[in-house]
Amino acid sequence: MRRKNLRKKIIDAAIKLFAKKGFYETTVDDIAKAAKIAKGTAYLYFKDKPSLYISVIEEHFVTAMEYLQKIHKEDLTSTEMLQRTADEWINYMVKFKSSFPMFSIENINLTRRIMKAIKPIIFIRIEEMITLIAQIIEDGIKKKEFRKVNPRLAALYFLNTIRTGFFAQFFMPGMSVEKNATLELFFNGLKKRR
Repeated sequence: MRRKNLRKKIIDAAIKLFAKKGFYETTVDDIAKAAKIAKGTAYLYFKDKPSLYISVIEEHFVTAMEYLQKIHKEDLTSTEMLQRTADEWINYMVKFKSSFPMFSIENINLTRRIMKAIKPIIFIRIEEMITLIAQIIEDGIKKKEFRKVNPRLAALYFLNTIRTGFFAQFFMPGMSVEKNATLELFFNGLKKRR
């Protein structure tokens, strides 16, 4: 348990520093100081800075997936599951909005070796999310809650809808993310109903 807590402490410190200073400007020494541990202790958990960076990115996905799995087990309609997931994820992303460069702009400048290591992790995690969201949508279709659509495509669209709410926070800081308006667009689209 102590090892798990110490690893989490290192990751939490790394999240803040990578988000604030970026990958290249952050050192393992900086992370160790922020976590209030010896630099050597950080190396007991992570072989190098790139592996720590990759773990930080994966931590965001693991947190999101844990919540989605928890919601999936509750006795809710498919719409309620998607609404609760959107609420939780948008709140989480707003809370960690300073991490945005880690998932986009900064990644453009990372070395090929680091990007090669990050891609499979991200793809696996996104595939897990799409699969579980598609199951929720498929259940909604079976229960006549949703019209017939491709569940996997709808799941991908759902993920992008949530990401759009996050982008709005990042690119237009004065704009408040209206979760209900975001979900209204997902559930009903733009077309005027007759």
